[in-house]
Amino acid sequence: MRSAVLKYIFLLGLGLLPSSLFAQERVPCSVQLYFENDEFGPAAEYHLIAQITNRTGRPITGAAVLYYDGTGEFIGNVELNCALERPPLFSGSTGQCSSKLQTIDGKMMEKFGTDMWTDIVNFQLQKLDSIQSCEVAGYRYAP
Repeated sequence: MRSAVLKYIFLLGLGLLPSSLFAQERVPCSVQLYFENDEFGPAAEYHLIAQITNRTGRPITGAAVLYYDGTGEFIGNVELNCALERPPLFSGSTGQCSSKLQTIDGKMMEKFGTDMWTDIVNFQLQKLDSIQSCEVAGYRYAP
């Protein structure tokens, strides 16, 4: 009986804590366009990039994020890599995390021509440029 009462008091106390304690972190993020070359010619890569601060006690190598436009409308989700060509983010540190969202490859240029390929690249950039914020939903920890 006493353990049930203590459990009830504990759960009641959790309900009285500020809701921001449980809120997921919202950070600015954006899409960067990079040009590469593949075996068919130029390729356009769209990368979602965010600066993540590790507020956990363990090193992180990735962050699962939900991304939103400027009005707060949900667009999609992705896992950002926080340890690309560098050590993981240690507790208290901040670093760039990123993920490739899409590639428009050289094969499309070969098939549609330069003008159409450029129009597609610009249209996708305009569409993805609406991404303004990312909500961190969870972390991938270093082994």
